[in-house]
Amino acid sequence: MTAASLKDLYERKRRAMLKRPSFARATGQARVRLGPDLYCEVEEGPARICVDQAADDGGRGSAPHPDQMLRATLVACLAMGYRQWGARLDVRIDDVEVEMLDETDVRGQLGIADVAVGWQRIVVDVRITSPAAEADVRRVVETADRLSFVLANLSPAIERVHRLRIEPARAPVTER
Repeated sequence: MTAASLKDLYERKRRAMLKRPSFARATGQARVRLGPDLYCEVEEGPARICVDQAADDGGRGSAPHPDQMLRATLVACLAMGYRQWGARLDVRIDDVEVEMLDETDVRGQLGIADVAVGWQRIVVDVRITSPAAEADVRRVVETADRLSFVLANLSPAIERVHRLRIEPARAPVTER
């Protein structure tokens, strides 16, 4: 989908929701069936997602575990948001790469120490290639982060470090 068609899509959605706020209401539903060991098959609409634990945690190691799925969901949501908001704000985004590191003390989850359960700190490194001015790219990233559905659902107790690297777009190669 081109940036122009992406912008048009969200503009049509915006106009429809302004006229009929009920269009903005949404629900989500998932169902899981626990199989042997800790293996799960999750039904999310038409999608089927397999989730498992590592063998040393009681699973078979046959599919990503929940922590991996959460990381994947977060980085994918952020990358998509940068592309979508770039289109909506008329800022050309040529390439996006998001890498994330999380820090956890698993003693909390195991109930063996009085420490927070789950991620205590995340470090998000974003690389965006764009010919746009740095201020415009930063505005895209700040808007996408502020309105990120997945970031909004993470505990505010998680320390967040966000690093952004902007690379200029390369000039197209011309053949002689």
